[in-house]
Amino acid sequence: MTAPLSNDLRKRVVLAIEDGESCRSVASRFGVSVSAAVKWSQRYRATGSVAPGKMGGHRKRILEPHRAFIIERINQTSHLTLHGLKDKLAARGVKVSHDTVWKFLRREGLSFKKTLFALEQARADIARRRQRWQTLQAGLDPGRLVFIDETWIKTNMAPLRGWGKRGKRLRGFAPHGHWRTLTFLGALRLRRSDQRPVLPSLCRADPRAHSQAR
Repeated sequence: MTAPLSNDLRKRVVLAIEDGESCRSVASRFGVSVSAAVKWSQRYRATGSVAPGKMGGHRKRILEPHRAFIIERINQTSHLTLHGLKDKLAARGVKVSHDTVWKFLRREGLSFKKTLFALEQARADIARRRQRWQTLQAGLDPGRLVFIDETWIKTNMAPLRGWGKRGKRLRGFAPHGHWRTLTFLGALRLRRSDQRPVLPSLCRADPRAHSQAR
């Protein structure tokens, strides 16, 4: 698409015509077509501006007439993919591209996401227990709470290659001499964290834990 001519040129053409010079003469002097000089002069008289109008057509949004259908499908099946939605539209005789569906959903402010919860939370007995637990949380002593965290490392994460002298073996070492998984436990308290063996720490901090450990 050709870019519009500058407003400066348009203004000089229009002013020359306004001074009484013919459109044909002005067009020849400034190197533009006669039709352009006529249109610019008419636009200036009608709007007071020589700026060009918007170029190009306005594309009609294909899926806008089907908005209610699309929203209903999404409300019924929130995990419906773009391809699935495109197939449902095709069944109605609306054949569009994957990109067209994506742009429509984006204009609607929708994104593909989900936070999963345990299905059991919908059970009445589980809901009562969760409500009871949430009520009891207010009476807990934060100083006695311990968050147990677990992490691990595999010995095969050790580097397998290295730079060494040609003709001379480069030896490497890993715990236990072969591949194993090492698990680490940590206890995070209100005022400190324990990264040594956790059970003795729990026993010292809480006598009841000591009796249960036995």
